Amino acid sequence: MSDPNRDLEKKLINYLENKQYDRLQFEIEMMGDIETQENSLLVFYYASSIFFKENSNQNELIFASNLLEKVYKKQNNHLKSLYNMIAISLKTRVFKDVMVLAEKEYKKNEKDTMLIDGLARINLYLANHNEGIKYFKSLFKILPEQLNGRLPFISSLNYANDISQEQYLKECLEYIDVLEKKNQPEKDIFKATNQDNRKVRLSFLSADFKSHSVSHFLKDLLKKIDRSNFEIVLISNLKIADNDDVSEELKKLSDQWYDIEHYDDTNLVTFLRSLNLEILIDLSGFTIGNRFEAICKRCATTQILWLGYNNTLGSKNIDYIISDKNLIKENEVSFYKEKILYMPKIWNALSPPDKLPDIEKNLNNSKFTFCSFNNFFKITEKTIEVWSKILTQTNSNLLLKDSLNGGKELQLNVVNKFLKYGVKSERVVFLDKEKEIYDHLKLYNKADAALDTFPYPGVTTSYEAVLMGLPVLTMKGFNMNSRCGESINKNLGMNHLIADDYEDYVKKAIILAKDKNLKENYGNNLRNKALSSPLFDTDKFTKDFENILKQVCNKK
Repeated sequence: MSDPNRDLEKKLINYLENKQYDRLQFEIEMMGDIETQENSLLVFYYASSIFFKENSNQNELIFASNLLEKVYKKQNNHLKSLYNMIAISLKTRVFKDVMVLAEKEYKKNEKDTMLIDGLARINLYLANHNEGIKYFKSLFKILPEQLNGRLPFISSLNYANDISQEQYLKECLEYIDVLEKKNQPEKDIFKATNQDNRKVRLSFLSADFKSHSVSHFLKDLLKKIDRSNFEIVLISNLKIADNDDVSEELKKLSDQWYDIEHYDDTNLVTFLRSLNLEILIDLSGFTIGNRFEAICKRCATTQILWLGYNNTLGSKNIDYIISDKNLIKENEVSFYKEKILYMPKIWNALSPPDKLPDIEKNLNNSKFTFCSFNNFFKITEKTIEVWSKILTQTNSNLLLKDSLNGGKELQLNVVNKFLKYGVKSERVVFLDKEKEIYDHLKLYNKADAALDTFPYPGVTTSYEAVLMGLPVLTMKGFNMNSRCGESINKNLGMNHLIADDYEDYVKKAIILAKDKNLKENYGNNLRNKALSSPLFDTDKFTKDFENILKQVCNKK
């Protein structure tokens, strides 16, 4: 005799597997109000269908999470419900309740890999980098052959204050080893097509061909590169629905544009190889939307990493990384798997907006005001500790603005860390994100000086700050990623704003706060200096970029 509950579960699972979410929900709703439904099995699958449905909105997802929490508690800590709650929280960015439940369950079973993975990702999202890294290391100790989670883990190491470049590279190589065991690269042979006597097919691969920093840095290069020598191919891993005005502008600047988000890795490799690309420049590295597992099989004659990710990827099939002498020292090249292509001045250059706001005196005249408009993921515990010393030793406020809209819980987590170091919440002011770049730049007029994050410094925000006349205080780094602020200030001739260590950073910030003539000394003088510097000289940068690519082609 069949079990009615088992038969019902099979039916519901079949609906989920076939993505018949509306039908599943309809049939369950016909059995009564879901919020008063006594059958936990029905509630679980109803809530899960909301989660799996791609177009579920924020309120629907939170409703589903609340249903799952009821099932979890009613069914004696039903772990499948908790796992789905964790997955939903990463979509809604609402972590408070689920994090408490997950940590409680983790204490009962520290080998539960689903809980470990979830806690790792939640902590990384909340910029609790040390905690996130700890959980991921625990996960890979239990599952050394697991690939899922490796890229967010490795990428998170760029935010950690106590991770050396040698340790970072070690984790990259361990990931590559696991990946190659899966992919068996010795069986995958790449054959380049003879492409003599024509333009170089130069391609750029990214998931950020939209209103994004990567596109703003790339745009002038595409406009100014010599089209008699280069044919431009843009390969977009952005969802077509997410294309915007910048996407359309980039399409017009390319000779070919290909949308590849729908390809799995195997089919993407086949497709990219069919394009006969001489140079493929990856702009994503290990960031969200990357296609690393495809390009590390080799999809072009020469593969280069640049712009969107400033550290090694550890793969033998990424031939070069574009850097400058300020970022990677000659005695450090062994810590980068790629060969280093050194730009003469700076590793990237930005074209300023067509219209810049006037530089005004600090609009918060009552107090000296620091700002940092870097995304909140870069604001580490150590950064907050050092900034807190500055705030408590000066009569100043700090303006923050999350460029990625990380959500209220991420903002609250930042506030709580400042409170821990004795900084009152009213001294840390949060600004809303502005839609238009002109209005965004005007926000810099509310501040007197910018504080850079560390060990993951800002790039776009530093370019913006100096355009708006604000000096940027940065920290010396230890690898390519952590030295980006150094390179920017060195190319501006602002070496005095590069701190040697935490103590020196605080000391230099206090000097800035006490300078009554700061706006007069910097302000428009700094803007003019920046505009004539390598940071914004896209003509010279493009020529240097072309020369490097020609050298690479000749070596092949």
